[in-house]
Amino acid sequence: MAKTLKLKKLKQQYESACNEYLQVFCDKQEMDNGGWVGDKIGTVAYCSDFYFNLEDIRIDVDTKQPVGAIIDWYYTNLDNPQKVINYYSYSKGLRIIKGVTKCQKKKC
Repeated sequence: MAKTLKLKKLKQQYESACNEYLQVFCDKQEMDNGGWVGDKIGTVAYCSDFYFNLEDIRIDVDTKQPVGAIIDWYYTNLDNPQKVINYYSYSKGLRIIKGVTKCQKKKC
């Protein structure tokens, strides 16, 4: 019984943290918070007309990326489907330049 209550509390804390990250992210990016796709908290979120997974939301918030950087990354990947860059690498400076991935910072 105690284990069940502990797991229930842990799940509530996780969901609360996920929802808080999503709201902070949407406020920062000035996007509408459409919630979690399929009501599966902590997976993929719908923000205005974009879809982001929790890991990319966390990276954006935790590393204090500039407003709009995640949108630039999103469209860069749409424009270059053969050379997709994950958001973590993009946040460290990795870019696609003339079809080639190149690092623009020292820590890629």
